[in-house]
Amino acid sequence: MVDFLKTGQQILTSISAGLVNSGLDGNVEPLEIQAIHTKYNKSPFIILIEPANLNITDNVSISMQGSSAGYGRLDQIGTYSGTSRSISITFTMIKSEVLNGKEAVSNNTITANLLKQSVYPSYIDTGTQNTSVIKTPPYFRIKYGDIIGDYRAEGLAGFISSLRITNGRDLGNNIGIGVSGVKLPIEYGVEITFNVLHEHEVGWYDGKFAKDNRINWPFNTGLSNNDTAGGPGTGGGNNVDTGDVPIPGSPDTISAGSLF
Repeated sequence: MVDFLKTGQQILTSISAGLVNSGLDGNVEPLEIQAIHTKYNKSPFIILIEPANLNITDNVSISMQGSSAGYGRLDQIGTYSGTSRSISITFTMIKSEVLNGKEAVSNNTITANLLKQSVYPSYIDTGTQNTSVIKTPPYFRIKYGDIIGDYRAEGLAGFISSLRITNGRDLGNNIGIGVSGVKLPIEYGVEITFNVLHEHEVGWYDGKFAKDNRINWPFNTGLSNNDTAGGPGTGGGNNVDTGDVPIPGSPDTISAGSLF
């Protein structure tokens, strides 16, 4: 059981589909959400979640504006203005006092509260007429295995443009008992839209993606071209020599090293 009031380094929560213990047990890959615009009682504000029913959708939008028709040209010509990336993350947080204990039910609601609180900005008092101003807008780093992250094995930087938390199933059949006998939802549904802020060049340079020919972007394949670390997570990445490792599903004579 995790005590949020006593946790020093980070805020830990276990949200899973009926796991017996209320703390993180390592059976599910955790989703890490760090609010980098603020701290929690002077400690890094990090929420670790073991999600149930997790779905991740990586979206790329290409903006072509000012389409115009030319004389004698069948199709219009679009003017490129930019490419942006967003990630849609949906999951369920489930805790039952029968399987997990009353503390877990309350911790589940604390997680829902913290997620909502984290999307607000950081303020600073001006010291004048009881006023305050925004110090830092809400920015985050999100990490999940080798799917979401940056090439330094840290969370992927960006901002949350949409956060939706529901009471999961029919609320009448979704009530559990938390600490002090409070009646709380057993299940929460969470939907996050995360807009990515890239911290490296994204695009093609003389036939090489991101200047260094990285292959592990946006997902880490575990293969390598020995140029630079280029994918999320701690394993794989371009810093791992797999020149003699056959590519999965390919003849043994074709290796990762032969592609670069």
